[in-house]
Amino acid sequence: MGLFDRAKNALAGMDPQAMAAQAQAAQQLAAQQLARAGYSDGTLPTAAEGADLRERMQADHDVLNAYGQELNRVIAVGTPATGVITGAVDTGERTAGNAWYRIDVEVTIPGSAPYTVAKREMVAAQFLANYAIGSAHGVAVDPADPQNIALTS
Repeated sequence: MGLFDRAKNALAGMDPQAMAAQAQAAQQLAAQQLARAGYSDGTLPTAAEGADLRERMQADHDVLNAYGQELNRVIAVGTPATGVITGAVDTGERTAGNAWYRIDVEVTIPGSAPYTVAKREMVAAQFLANYAIGSAHGVAVDPADPQNIALTS
């Protein structure tokens, strides 16, 4: 018995009202996830809105990729340092539902005087507490641009 035979047999024995309830629950979950990511107002997009939604999702994907690649590059080549967050302000920008913050970090490279960097950082809501003012972090400092840092812890 193949996959589709099993699916057909499972659906054949299912109550139509139960199937409709499952479908509605799945649609509600999809609508909630789209809203949480900032792609809708909590309703499912129409077919006509699909192309715009796909373009917005692709743009967010591209931003996330570029951001991640730059962080990885700085971590790979950066000078190890420590940083203390001295300020954080939500910029109002969102990418895939994640907020961007302007974070002020006092950076200390061993053997050098501390200096302040204003960094743009994407922070998912569940990790916001990790970026509290006064919190200490490991930092990688880009050797080509000391104002370009990546938090490593």
